[in-house]
Amino acid sequence: MLENPHSLSMEEIADVLETSLDRGLSSEQVEMLREIHGKNVLQEIESDPWWRIFLRQFNTSMIYLLSFAAAISFFMGEDLDGGAIIVVILINGIIGFLTEFRAEKALEALRSMTSPQSRVIRDGEIRLVKSEDLVPGDLILLEPGDIIPADARITRLHNLMINEAPLTGESMPVEKKQGVIKEETLLPDRNNCVFAGTSVVKGTARAIVFAIAMKTQFGKIGEMLQTIPDQATPLEQRLSRFSQFLIYVTMGIALAVIGLGIFQGRDLVTMIETGIALAVAAVPEGLPFVATMTLAIGVHRMAGLNALVRNLSSVETLGSTTVICTDKTGTLTKNEMTIRTLELPDGEDDTLLLKIGVLCNDASISEEGEFIGDPMEVALLKYAREKGFSVQDIRSRNTRIHEEPFDSETKRMVTWHEEGVALKGAPERVIRETSSIITDAGPQSFSDEEKKTWLAKVVEMASKGMRTLAFAWGDDLDSMIFAGIAGVDDPPRPEVGYSVQKCHDAGMHVVMITGDHLVTAEAIAEEIGILHDGHNESLSGLQLENMSEEDLAAEARKVAVIARVAPEDKLKIVRGLQKAGEVVAMTGDGVNDAVALRQADVGVSMGIQGTEVSKEASDIILQDDRFSTIVDAISEGRRIFDNIRKAILFLLCCNLSEVLTVFMSILFRLPSILLPLQILWINLATDVIPALSLALDPGEPDLMHRPPKNRDEDVITKRNKYQILFYGVLMAMGVFSVYFWSLWAHSNDIARATEMGFHTLVISQLLFVVNVRKGSILRNPGQIWSNPWLLLGVLISMILQVSITYIPLFQEVLEIVPLSIEEWLMILAGALVPTTIAQLRKVISGD
Repeated sequence: MLENPHSLSMEEIADVLETSLDRGLSSEQVEMLREIHGKNVLQEIESDPWWRIFLRQFNTSMIYLLSFAAAISFFMGEDLDGGAIIVVILINGIIGFLTEFRAEKALEALRSMTSPQSRVIRDGEIRLVKSEDLVPGDLILLEPGDIIPADARITRLHNLMINEAPLTGESMPVEKKQGVIKEETLLPDRNNCVFAGTSVVKGTARAIVFAIAMKTQFGKIGEMLQTIPDQATPLEQRLSRFSQFLIYVTMGIALAVIGLGIFQGRDLVTMIETGIALAVAAVPEGLPFVATMTLAIGVHRMAGLNALVRNLSSVETLGSTTVICTDKTGTLTKNEMTIRTLELPDGEDDTLLLKIGVLCNDASISEEGEFIGDPMEVALLKYAREKGFSVQDIRSRNTRIHEEPFDSETKRMVTWHEEGVALKGAPERVIRETSSIITDAGPQSFSDEEKKTWLAKVVEMASKGMRTLAFAWGDDLDSMIFAGIAGVDDPPRPEVGYSVQKCHDAGMHVVMITGDHLVTAEAIAEEIGILHDGHNESLSGLQLENMSEEDLAAEARKVAVIARVAPEDKLKIVRGLQKAGEVVAMTGDGVNDAVALRQADVGVSMGIQGTEVSKEASDIILQDDRFSTIVDAISEGRRIFDNIRKAILFLLCCNLSEVLTVFMSILFRLPSILLPLQILWINLATDVIPALSLALDPGEPDLMHRPPKNRDEDVITKRNKYQILFYGVLMAMGVFSVYFWSLWAHSNDIARATEMGFHTLVISQLLFVVNVRKGSILRNPGQIWSNPWLLLGVLISMILQVSITYIPLFQEVLEIVPLSIEEWLMILAGALVPTTIAQLRKVISGD
C-alpha cells in the first residue's frame, strides 16, 4: 500500500505505482498486479465455527451452577427437577447463540456498499470493468452518482463534490481539490483523495487508485470490526457475580445440614443426600427464564418507543449507561440544511434576496413535491416557499438565458435573465466585487466601512456554526448590487435540548462526536446544552490523535465535544471512556461509526439514515433517528433492571423461606414439612408467574432523577441480602405457625400438617410479592393497582394452588387432599403475617 498518498506529488505517485497519468496501466500490468494484490473485495477474517459459538453460550457461572444442580437431581432420582433445569439451560443457550453473527453480517453489508462496475483508462482507452477487478495504479473516471470503488488520488477534476458522510460523518458534500497537502492532515480533511464507499454528488474527476480491498479505509474498518471481541454486558457481569454468590450460599447450606446431622448423630449418607438436595432447592431454577422473559418484554415495549433491540442484554445495559457518545448530524439535528437567519440591508425586506435565491439556483421540485439538488440550494427553495413565494412563478417570469456554474476558483454562481443578473457565492468574494448596496431609497454606494461591517457579520454567523451565502443583483456583472446574506445550517431537533437536560438530571454525561468542523459542533452543542458548566471542553481530531486512551480516561467527564474524528478515533474514545469505568452508549449512522458501535457497551444505530453496516454492528436501532428516543429507551432500560432486581429479590426470599423451613425441621427433629416435588412445584409453577408479572411494573417516580448504577454494583446489594434473610425468616415462621396449629387441631396428623405448611408457604410467597416494591401499600394504597398484571398473576397462582387439591394426579404426586374452608382461612391468616410485618417495617423505616 502507498504510504501517505495525499502528501506526494502526482509524479511521485505515478512513479511508485508504475502507471501513466494519461494512459493508465497496460493490460499486462493489470494481470500481474491482480496476481499480487488479488481482487478488490472485502475478505472475511476466519471466524469461529457455529458449534464453538454454541458451546460458548454455556460458559457462565450461572449455567455451571444450574448444570450441577441438574446433575445432582438426576443422581438422586429427581428426574423431573433435573429435566426442568436442563430445559431452562437450553432455552438460554439458544437465545445467546442466535445473537452471535453480527460481525459477519456487517462485512456483508460493507460489500453491498461498493460499486459493481467502474470506468477506467487502460492502454489509453476508456473501459467499463468490474470494480472487483481494479488494481493499484488504475486510472478511474468519476461522474455524478458514482459510488467510488477504491481509495484514489485525484489527478484532474471539475467542481467535484463528494458525499463522505458514510465514512467521516461530514454532514455536507465535500469539495475536492488537486495538489499536495501536509502528511499529518486528518482523514476528513484529505480533500485531494477520494475513498471507497463514498459517492459523487457533483462534478467529474480522474483519479489514480492507490488502495483496494482490505487496504482501503472501508477495508480497515471491516478488519477492525472483525477483531473487536465480544464483551460481557453489565447485566451479564452482575449475574455472573450473583451466580458465584449463589454457589457459596448453596455450599454453605449443604455443609451446614451435613454438620448438623453429624452433631445430632444421624446417618452420614442420609444427611449428605439431604444437604445436597436442600442446596439444590436453594437454586432459583426459574431465574434465568424470568430474567430472559423480562428482557424480552422490555424489547417489545421498546419497539413501541421506536427502538428496535437486536441484543437482549443491551436492553438493561442502556439503563446502566453513564455516558452517551452521540453523532451530531441526523441524531441531534434534523439532517436538513435550513435557512436559520437572513441579514438584510437596513429597511429592506427579503423579497429581492429570495428572488435571487430562487433564480440563481439549480435545485428543483419534482411533480411529487420532492426537492432535488444541492442541500444549500434546496434550503433556499424551501425557505422561499415557506415565505409564500411561488418558485415556479418566479422562474417562469424570469427565464434563464445564460449561466456560470459554481466553481471552486471563483466561489460564485451567476445566472443571466431578461430582467437582470443574479449572483450568489462566498460572502468575502461577493462583498468585495459589489460596488453598491440596496436600501429603501434605492441602490447606494457600498463603502469600505460598510463592507467591513458586513464581513464582521459573516464572521459572527460562522462562529455560530453557520455556512453563509451572499446575494447580489444587477444589470450586468460590473454593476452588481449587494442584497444581503443567508446563514445556513442543520438545526437541532426541537426536542433535543429537553432530552439532553433529562440526561443531565439522570446523572449521565453527553458527548457529541462528529466529523464536522469544531466551530459548527460547538455552536450546536452550546445551543442544546451539551456544553455546560463542568463539561465544557472540546477536542479536535488533531488533539485527539496525540492523546492516549489513558489521557482520555482522565478527561472523560470534562470533554463534551470532539470534532473532525476518524473511525479509529471513535474507537479510541469509547475505549478511553470504558477505562474510566464508564458504561458507554455510542450512536452512529455511518460506516465510520461501525467499529465504535461494536466496541461500546451498547451500540445504537439510526434506522432511517443509518447504513446497513452500522445497523448490523449495533445492539439497538432507532427507527426514528431521534436522540429523544435514546433517552426514552434509557428510562425503559432502568425500569427493566429495577424489575429484574425485584424478581430476583422475590425468588431468593421465596427460596430461602423453603430452605429455612426444611433446615429448621431438621434442626428440631421434626418430620419433613416440604417434600422435594412440592419445592419443585413452588419454584417452577407458583413463583414464576408473579415474578414474570413484576416485569410489567411501572417505573419508580425517581427513575430519571437518580444517577446511573455503578458498573461494579451487584444485582443484589448488601442491603438486599439483609432483606432476603429477614423476609425469608418471616415466611418460614408463618409456615411453622400454621404447621403447629394443624398438629394441635388435627390430633398430630403429620400428613395434614405438612400439606397445610406447603399451602401456607405458597400463599405466603404470593402475597409477599408486594414487599419487593418501594414504598408501603399501608401508606399508599393506590400502589397496589399500579400493575394489574401482577394482581392477576397472584390471583391465577392462588386459584391454581387451590385447584390442584382436587386433581388426582397432583393429589398423588404432591401428597395433598382437599381442605375445608376453616383450614384455608387459617392458611390465609398464617400467610398474611409475613407481609403485614414487612409492610409495617416499611412504614416505620420509610422505605
